[in-house]
Amino acid sequence: MTATEIHSLRDRLRRDYPTFSPAQQALARYVADHLADLPVMSAHEVARAAHCSPATVVRFAQALGYGGYPDLQQLVRRAQRPWLPTGSPDGNVGVFGGADALRAQLAAERHSLDAAADRLGRRGLAPLAQALMGRSPVIVAGDGPARPIVCLVAERLTQLDVPVACVSSLEPADRTWLAGIGPTSAVVAVGIGREPRVAQAAVRAGDDAGVPVIVLTDSSLSPMAGLPLARVVPADARGGAPSLVAMVAVAQALCGTLDATLRRQGAPASPPAVNGAEPLASMSA
Repeated sequence: MTATEIHSLRDRLRRDYPTFSPAQQALARYVADHLADLPVMSAHEVARAAHCSPATVVRFAQALGYGGYPDLQQLVRRAQRPWLPTGSPDGNVGVFGGADALRAQLAAERHSLDAAADRLGRRGLAPLAQALMGRSPVIVAGDGPARPIVCLVAERLTQLDVPVACVSSLEPADRTWLAGIGPTSAVVAVGIGREPRVAQAAVRAGDDAGVPVIVLTDSSLSPMAGLPLARVVPADARGGAPSLVAMVAVAQALCGTLDATLRRQGAPASPPAVNGAEPLASMSA
């Protein structure tokens, strides 16, 4: 599998995603966002992380045109992690396979850490922080599992004297904020899970208003992932349950990068309130 084939695989998963069953959708999201991990994960480990059965993993690989999961795994290995050994006949590379397998596992983990560092680095977050400069108010939106991240971002921005409005539902009061987005505003949309309705509504409202729209999403299959100021932060689901640790780290780093940018430029976080009115921060229950 070449880099082009990897890209084609992601495109196919994104295109066919609406036709998949719920179990297949969970698996497609995991495969698309963790391709680099597949060479060191067995079908059972992928199934546990994606909350489906091993049989679903095998049938899904076959539906994509491969002989089975080991075939898909080995092709991904050659494209993304060519330094890994071939592994056992079932395609699994584990810590019990000897010194070579252990070194391969450690190399894979280092690769994951490097990828996380790239997401947290200034190069990845600086454009997002720059887009927030001088914006008032910043609409921070997201519901369901995204609410803790919304609260975190709102709290950190408030500490930086950035006027914030939180939108965590599609109730009339929150819709008023989305409908009233002005030319000096910006949107931070946090989308986690299969149907991030509030984040998607905020993205549409920000686009309609022509203001910067920043997106933090947990899957590259999200329709929001292709936006210029979107960052994909896949949840760490290896233990069988999604974790928000990576998303929290990126949200913290984004606010930290904005703080550093403000200090470096010596600029106020936001313009004075219009007509003397104080910006309002709200959070729906």
